[in-house]
Amino acid sequence: MTTLEVDGEFDRLEQVIYIENHLSNLDTKHYGELTELLLKHREYPGSNNGTGLFQVMVGLKMRATYERLTHNTPQLAALAMS
Repeated sequence: MTTLEVDGEFDRLEQVIYIENHLSNLDTKHYGELTELLLKHREYPGSNNGTGLFQVMVGLKMRATYERLTHNTPQLAALAMS
């Protein structure tokens, strides 16, 4: 188990790619997506500290869970109707 502790703010959001490189199972669609999302929304509260980093990581997990749960929904609906 690895613990990530963020104390304070990121001086440059571009440095988040270093952290992202050391994390696993983020459920990103491509390398650098976590950093890209933080850079895309610099004005959001917490975007330059651990709060924003955690929010984006949770959002990525929520997206992956939603996609996994809804992936077979059309097939299940068709089976239920037959």
